[in-house]
Amino acid sequence: MNIAVIITCYNRKVKTLACLEALQETVRPWKDRIALQVFLTDDGCTDGTADAIRERPFDIPVHIQQGTGDLFWNGGMILAWKAAIARGGFDGYLWMNDDTTVLPEFWPDLLQADAYSLATYGKRGIYAGSTKDAKTGAFTYGGFNYLSKWTLVDQFVLPDGEHVQPCEAAHGNITYVSREVVDKMGIFCDRYFHGGTDHDYTYLAHKAGFPILVLPRFSATCENDHLGKTRQHTEKPLRERWKAFRSPRGTMHNTLLFNRRCFPWRVPFVWLSGLLKTLFPSIGYGLYLKRRLSFLKRH
Repeated sequence: MNIAVIITCYNRKVKTLACLEALQETVRPWKDRIALQVFLTDDGCTDGTADAIRERPFDIPVHIQQGTGDLFWNGGMILAWKAAIARGGFDGYLWMNDDTTVLPEFWPDLLQADAYSLATYGKRGIYAGSTKDAKTGAFTYGGFNYLSKWTLVDQFVLPDGEHVQPCEAAHGNITYVSREVVDKMGIFCDRYFHGGTDHDYTYLAHKAGFPILVLPRFSATCENDHLGKTRQHTEKPLRERWKAFRSPRGTMHNTLLFNRRCFPWRVPFVWLSGLLKTLFPSIGYGLYLKRRLSFLKRH
């Protein structure tokens, strides 16, 4: 498999270097079957990330794209992805966050999922790696199913250590997208500014008939940092929360865009819910905590 690894970064030099070093070390035993090239967007880093990468003697080629400084995750990933497609010749594309550290199990599990997808569905698809906290071992990101298309309550598909499992959508922390999917679906929607586009892409690929599969074992370590960000938002003054609610760069923009594209009947309810959470943030944060604690108790 000839794979283009797609990464974007901003001022996380230590984590970005660790991400690349883990890629290099873990894929070495599989060099006869897997070849990597990294396409990385440096979105205006001021901590010397790009220079540090150029100074390291990486075995795998790392092609650095210079961002404008305001691309955020989605724009940076699009820039890197377009560069990979322009170079051509790849069997698939591996989305990675630069704070994700790949584990050795990922590569054989990826090959297993590719063979399983062809044998079971007659086509290649999207293969989602699950991540865990490096300190606690707790699940953090991966593939999931929607238990309700109205509430969008979801349930993660946890790796069972042995089997490839289907799901409906996935996070993009470490997720492989086959060329067959890209040939039909294209790349990320450029109307997203930061988050949400990985859920959008994988769910729409699922609706288009492509298999979305969770790999058998944990694929990487990655800390879940969303809880703290949610709390920080609730503590902002009303004027700042209102500005974020109306901003095209705010979370609400991405949330509404996702629903328009994937679940259009939900849009009025999502807008109203977002408004209530902006005016009364403790309610929204309390519901978020309740869902998170419920998940932890189940797993």
